[in-house]
Amino acid sequence: MTYKPPAHHSLLLNALISPASLVEYNATKWELLLRLARKVKLLGRLAIDLKDRELLDHIPLRAANLLQSSLIQVKRLQQITHWELNRISWALKDTGAPVVALKGVAYSLAGVPESDGRIYVDLDIMVPKDRLSDVESTLTKKGWVHHHKLSAYDEHYYRVWSHEIPPLVHSERETEVDIHHTLSPPTSRLEINTGLLFSAAVAVGNSGYRILCPVDMVLHCAVNLFQNNELADDLRDLLDIHDLLLFFSKNEKDFWKKLIERANQLSLGRFLFYGLYFSRFIFQTPIPENLENDLNEKPNPLSRRIMHYLVPQALFPLHPDKHSRHALVARSLLYLRSHWIRMPIHLLVPHLAYKTYLSIFRAKQ
Repeated sequence: MTYKPPAHHSLLLNALISPASLVEYNATKWELLLRLARKVKLLGRLAIDLKDRELLDHIPLRAANLLQSSLIQVKRLQQITHWELNRISWALKDTGAPVVALKGVAYSLAGVPESDGRIYVDLDIMVPKDRLSDVESTLTKKGWVHHHKLSAYDEHYYRVWSHEIPPLVHSERETEVDIHHTLSPPTSRLEINTGLLFSAAVAVGNSGYRILCPVDMVLHCAVNLFQNNELADDLRDLLDIHDLLLFFSKNEKDFWKKLIERANQLSLGRFLFYGLYFSRFIFQTPIPENLENDLNEKPNPLSRRIMHYLVPQALFPLHPDKHSRHALVARSLLYLRSHWIRMPIHLLVPHLAYKTYLSIFRAKQ
């Protein structure tokens, strides 16, 4: 089964799957494509795809200039974030705390070619929970400060309910650093054995930091998208899953078998199922047939059917000039779903009530 998207989805999807076809786009299509790609942070991806194929000189000059500019911005942000990781490693070297780089920086360190065009504006790392206090204390003594002054409620949310502490920034460089101690909120029904993640993490040369092993990197991407995120405009994260699956399946022996076994070991089958399903459905990722059948945990048929209808409408950007009512409803339902699976009902109801109150109060100011 392949995705049959509405026209503006098709415009963006075709650009991502078949970049060579962009030389045939007229000015009107380019105008809409650039607006859509900017919304989902994929201008750099389009730029690198066309640059690698030596096609930037074969598209309208205005589009080429904008994509070249976006690529310069991407490279600059990547340099800043890699340097921040270097400084974090330096600051923590005497603590002995293992530092695992996550998300965009990790994809770059793993050598995923498509990561060259991926924009990321903050640094995500993971340290063991029992070292979290020591890590935070050390960094605050060496120039990092908390990004925002938080209310008592938000402070409690981060410290007790979240899988990360409040963001830090260096007082001079101002690059945001998100420090995780696991991959999923402690309030969720999901319990991940992070000890297994750290023990399998891969060292990056003599840098002092590590990245998740290939199968864990894919699983984290799937958990982040289908549990931690609300899915609205998150097409880039699904594209990350597609890229990782392509890259590791070509470069890692027995990758598919190891991926399924690891998902079962960590009880992440449900999230991997959605990652595989929608990567195949939308990006036509060449995944072995019926691979998901070997997962111990899978969503039930009703959940699959509902997600099949909702997810694509949320992942793709809304048309900038005519929002779809169906897409807006899908996003609202998935927003509620993301909170439902991350928090038990006795925490969720007062949390949503508090956030609703804040939004109304701020709107009146």
